[in-house]
Amino acid sequence: VLSVSFFLGVAAAQDLGKAKQEGRIVFYTSWGPGDADYVVKAFERKYPPLRVETVRASSERTLTRLLNEHRANTFLGDVVALSGLQSGILKAKGALDRYQSPEAANFPADWRDPDGYGTGLHQTIYVIGYNSRLVAPEAVPKSYDDLLQPRWKGQLGWDMEEYYLFGALLNARGKETGLDYWRRLAAQQINFRKGYTLISELVSAGEFPVAVSLYQHRIDEYAEKGAPLQWIAPNPLVGGDPNKISLLKNAPRPNAGKLFIDFMLSAEGQKLLQDKGRSPGRIGIGPKNPRLKGAKILTLHVTADEYEELGKEFNRIFKVQ
Repeated sequence: VLSVSFFLGVAAAQDLGKAKQEGRIVFYTSWGPGDADYVVKAFERKYPPLRVETVRASSERTLTRLLNEHRANTFLGDVVALSGLQSGILKAKGALDRYQSPEAANFPADWRDPDGYGTGLHQTIYVIGYNSRLVAPEAVPKSYDDLLQPRWKGQLGWDMEEYYLFGALLNARGKETGLDYWRRLAAQQINFRKGYTLISELVSAGEFPVAVSLYQHRIDEYAEKGAPLQWIAPNPLVGGDPNKISLLKNAPRPNAGKLFIDFMLSAEGQKLLQDKGRSPGRIGIGPKNPRLKGAKILTLHVTADEYEELGKEFNRIFKVQ
């Protein structure tokens, strides 16, 4: 009597054979080149002669490109990894295909699309960043409320479009209490800039001593290179809307695409993301930095419409745009 596992093994071998016949994968992502190359090379080593062609751009540009290709019925890519927000837009516009990876069962329920259109790979962790040369240990802000102290007036940097964290704190504190907090923070005369890489560099250089929020893994990267940049984990500790991996609609190489998705969601693939400082979604792996071990992370899942409303509210309070 042949077991179910035998037939599953045969099916897996056939799928691997089909994937190798397809020869390559076109992978759209917003990851930086260092992170993407690290993961892709490991996959190519595991599954020769498959090759991954990585198409990198910002989340916004990747989203625009994929929507344009979808409207034109030009199907070039196989797999996409984007923020949960953009992934939701692609799903709503019909640009994704259903694929429920067998590895998805190892992820929290709210990281898996209920209809099978993607699974969260990892998330960024929001922390308060500061220049360790300019801020004495006893003065380091330990919470978002500490940023309201008079000493920080005119001394704080922040991203001019940080609608996600804005919304997460409204969610955590309740809308009225949350809005009151943000109004008080606006009175601190924030130095707004665009992009966390730039803000990380400016805090390192002493342009302003503290950032309202930065990405924890980026601060760790800078600190490892000797920059005077450190972080504190405030309460609540907010994690970004998970970066989701999905199969694209009418992918020219669907078997190779599914194999790549399975690899990224496997313990092996998740550990590669952990190596790069990301906070993987797979249960039992967690963030790389031991300071975050066992941390309770608040994750906000927002629709495109909700995000747009948060942007309007943010700009009403901070008058950035």
